[in-house]
Amino acid sequence: MSLAAHLISQLDAEHESSRRVIERVTDDMLQWRPHEKSMAALELATHVANLVSWGAMILTTEELDFASDAMKDWAPPKADDAAGAVAILDDNVAKVRGLLEGMSDDELEKTWTMRSGDQVFAADTRLFAFTKWVLSHQSHHRGQLVLYLRLNDVPVPGIFGPSADETQM
Repeated sequence: MSLAAHLISQLDAEHESSRRVIERVTDDMLQWRPHEKSMAALELATHVANLVSWGAMILTTEELDFASDAMKDWAPPKADDAAGAVAILDDNVAKVRGLLEGMSDDELEKTWTMRSGDQVFAADTRLFAFTKWVLSHQSHHRGQLVLYLRLNDVPVPGIFGPSADETQM
């Protein structure tokens, strides 16, 4: 199995899980946050959806420089509700999946750097950067969103098996 095929299978699994969680965000909890330092539920759901777009950047560039002119005015897409966040997620996954389908192992083993001017935060293979900044990062924030659901008495979907709310497999 190629590295790209492996990443596609992981991306597809994360997409399915993230979609199920975001779909559960109710209209009455869109602005809810568990703490003043926390993101509101809609902001967090949209962040989960937008993290996939980092994959396109990682796969098509050599670096991300937060101090660049291109990044100074950049803002991620925003959603008005959970359905909008799901649409952002689906669109991002389709784009990234298409890019991965055409990538060779050699391309995925090239270095990708995250920096802010001269300060380098990470310089890793695209493969590692994709796994960390797209798959793991998305999983982390999806976990936060699951907690938001639980704290609002919204049934939590199963992610790696059944949840306490969905015991059937």
